[in-house]
Amino acid sequence: MRTVTEETINAIWLRSPILVLHHMSMSDAPPSGGAPAASSLTRLVVFSVIVLGSGWIGLLVDDALGDAHSLRGQGSLVWIMTPILTGAVLALSDPSLRRSYAVSWLPGRLRAYGVAISVFPLSFVVAIAVGWAAGVLSPAGLGAFGGAVAANVPGTVLKNVAEEGAWRGYLTPALLRRRLPDPAVWLVVGVVWGVWHLPYYLWFLDESLLRSVLDVPPLIYALIAVPVTICWAPLFTELRILSGSIWPGLIAHSIANLSQIPVSLGGLPITPGWGLLVSPVVGIIPNAIVLAAGLGLWARRTGRLRRRPR
Repeated sequence: MRTVTEETINAIWLRSPILVLHHMSMSDAPPSGGAPAASSLTRLVVFSVIVLGSGWIGLLVDDALGDAHSLRGQGSLVWIMTPILTGAVLALSDPSLRRSYAVSWLPGRLRAYGVAISVFPLSFVVAIAVGWAAGVLSPAGLGAFGGAVAANVPGTVLKNVAEEGAWRGYLTPALLRRRLPDPAVWLVVGVVWGVWHLPYYLWFLDESLLRSVLDVPPLIYALIAVPVTICWAPLFTELRILSGSIWPGLIAHSIANLSQIPVSLGGLPITPGWGLLVSPVVGIIPNAIVLAAGLGLWARRTGRLRRRPR
């Protein structure tokens, strides 16, 4: 891969839409009338536009450098880093979010961590148990990939610092600040989070890894993955609210990603036609469990689980 010089990096940065955010942060001081220069809605729109364009800009960066589209290219770095940098600029330049954003990088309330650690392993175990009982998969080959999982821990955690710093560090609190109904928050976060992944599924990620999970064309896989992120959104939103921190979501996200590695490497072959039901990554059964966990936390927080008086 071509070595990128400092001049090249500076040229990419200067062409980046994040420069627009720097200008916004410099002009965000309230004018003499006291009104903020940019409304919270404007900031959310700016965040969404820049984030959803970051992957496509990354592809152009790869093309400009003559590099193949892959997770090792400079384009993927633009894609993964733009959301957290954008969210940081917007949050730190917004007096209403600055403190909560800074505090969200602390450990927060510990009661959320048990849920964060347990939900995805539970969903995987149930999906595999159902598939095994139905005779459409066998988990015998999963143990061979323990080394691959361990080797990917640092990279996965760092990648999820970038993701959770954006989705739970900025986007979720910014939406909650607008007092939107909870389902609207889940839908917006899930859609933005899912659509942001499209360049990843279509270009950056090796197609063979996708087909090991679900043997469909990348576009079909990408369209399936968006509803999956929507199903995850209630859980990650509630973890953020319950803890006041990004770290429980980061732990849950990392466990989910690391658990998927043996599947993507071919360690869990599934009978064709059954993947959409029992695949631990995109299957209906595991993602229904994740969704139910999120809705359960939401129901408990909002009092919907309390017994109604007779």
